[in-house]
Amino acid sequence: MLPLVVAATVVTACSQDDPFRPIATTESAVSSFTVTALSAGVTSPSALEFVNLRTVRPALDASGGPNFQVAFDLGADGQIRLVPALALVNPPSGATSVGLARTTSAFDDLGRAPNSGFINDSTVTAALGETWVVRVDPALCSFGDPFYAKLVVDEVNALTRRISFRVLINRNCGYRDLTVGLPRN
Repeated sequence: MLPLVVAATVVTACSQDDPFRPIATTESAVSSFTVTALSAGVTSPSALEFVNLRTVRPALDASGGPNFQVAFDLGADGQIRLVPALALVNPPSGATSVGLARTTSAFDDLGRAPNSGFINDSTVTAALGETWVVRVDPALCSFGDPFYAKLVVDEVNALTRRISFRVLINRNCGYRDLTVGLPRN
């Protein structure tokens, strides 16, 4: 009788899609940020560090890895560029791989990360108001599962070279839900 009780407890404490994945414990919420374009030549933050949800100026940390996952830039043509860490720096130690996927869904309507379509560790050009899904493959996740986010650039000021964007990060490893609250799968 004891094995059945243990099995039932394990199944109810795990993801709806995968009975062996740990239960989600971190709620997802939308956050807004403004950064200065990477090529502006100032020391203002121009990148987002997804794990701790903070803007930073791209650099290598004490371990030799980048302190960010995605940097933001404006080309001379005014185009918005999303730059994953490995497209910008070649760190001596392992760095987090970042995949970016364009979606036709509006930011508020996108509820789940896709299974495919990610461009890994390459700079992409984004349009104002266009929603992108971000797949972050962090070393901190057990079983090698990534975590996901969605972002949209809401405003660009070409004169000050400032970029304002919203992001929702689901830091629960392996969960694809991109909605506010505790993810289910």
